[in-house]
Amino acid sequence: MFSNRLQEIQEIIAGNAPMSLVEIIEEEIKEFKQTEQYKIMVEAEQYYRNRSDIQRKTNDLKNRSNVKMEHPMLKKLVDQKANYLLAKPFTVESESKPYADALNELFDQDFRRKIKSLGKGAVKSGIAYLAPYFTEDKIKFMRLPSTEVIPLWSDAERTEMGAYIRFYNQTVYEGKTKKTIMRVEYWDTTGVKRYVNNGPGTSLKPDTDMGPEEAHFSINGVLYNFSVVPIAWLKYNEEELPLQYFIKDLIDDINWQSSVTSDVLRDVAKFIYILKDYGGTDLDQFIRELRESLAIKVEGTGGVDKLQAEINIDAVMKFLDKNRRDLFDFASGVDTKDPDLGNASGTAISFRYMDLDTDCSSLAAELQDTFLRLKVFFDVYLQAMGKGDFSNEAFSITFNADMPVNETDIITNIRNSEGILSKRTQLANHPWVQDVDEELKQREEEQAEDQKRFDKGQYDGLEDEPS
Repeated sequence: MFSNRLQEIQEIIAGNAPMSLVEIIEEEIKEFKQTEQYKIMVEAEQYYRNRSDIQRKTNDLKNRSNVKMEHPMLKKLVDQKANYLLAKPFTVESESKPYADALNELFDQDFRRKIKSLGKGAVKSGIAYLAPYFTEDKIKFMRLPSTEVIPLWSDAERTEMGAYIRFYNQTVYEGKTKKTIMRVEYWDTTGVKRYVNNGPGTSLKPDTDMGPEEAHFSINGVLYNFSVVPIAWLKYNEEELPLQYFIKDLIDDINWQSSVTSDVLRDVAKFIYILKDYGGTDLDQFIRELRESLAIKVEGTGGVDKLQAEINIDAVMKFLDKNRRDLFDFASGVDTKDPDLGNASGTAISFRYMDLDTDCSSLAAELQDTFLRLKVFFDVYLQAMGKGDFSNEAFSITFNADMPVNETDIITNIRNSEGILSKRTQLANHPWVQDVDEELKQREEEQAEDQKRFDKGQYDGLEDEPS
């Protein structure tokens, strides 16, 4: 018996298991697509794209409205968290200045966008993945869709990955015929094995087009493998559940109540007519005569009365407002439409942002672990490029949360901390400083220039003095 799937796969590779690797990969993909986690991730993606369960709403009554009103609440909340934590550039620090300089060069704009995308993906799907690859001898990183990755964990706590399977559909042409195939990759510490499924009724076979097996990467034609599985991940929470899982019912209720109210407003006429001894043949004739002639024919003592429909919109709006407040509360978000938010003081704003800040701080702690997993890829690349061996060096990441602040108060507090905190710490917390190292360098250059001017002034002053 095998303790987990990873061990079974390792035994397969060693030739000591009854199933082949292809068979077990096929079974893993089939089981993964049937898991609750996969279904939740697919549904969460639909909600993020503003397609919720309200799309199933029906109305069997003839000629009645069937409004399906969507509110992109999940997108607003997911993007709010990602922007709050990762919209501003994060800061890289290390006791080794060459290491910090090398990492800052490596962390270009494209990489920083990938990290922001990784954070958004974790909130949206519960877990998100980032995989390294090489192009033109330069390391790059690719965000893998969470629904395309099957992690094979080495431990029960799901903190170490021994291998992973990636599967994705691809549209190809056979002659003039377009078809969809599924490509599959199996990654572990020995390299990558690739397979392809050419359509319904077929099974996986080695992918000769993409290369059935190869190393993790190559530089200058030399093949290399990382010492770990080439992937990093970020979890939104320990349970790997997306934000949508916790607020789905509130989103559904807001969409439902809004849609039903819209149905009523569209279908109920301004007036309901009461006919007495109407001389026409049917109601269609009544409506036609009323529109064309602004008059109708009645018989005897007949006549027309009208009732005006009363719709209690205020009660609906109060209910929707409560749902909206609950939604932002349980999603740990900030409702920017709150009328009191704009007039709040600095302390009050901090209190309003407390839940969002706490949630994003937890995500930032997980991101620190993600960077530690990425470190081995950074170090291998830097060493291969001849920039040094930094495997024994450490670095830290400081995330600059985008909370509305009173800059005057912060600058005053920094000035008051003179002599207590280091200049680097003061600059790192200054709202106008984007790059601490660049700011320190600029200060040194300005101080050197001022010293030169001072020295030159002293010399000229001595020359001008009378003998």
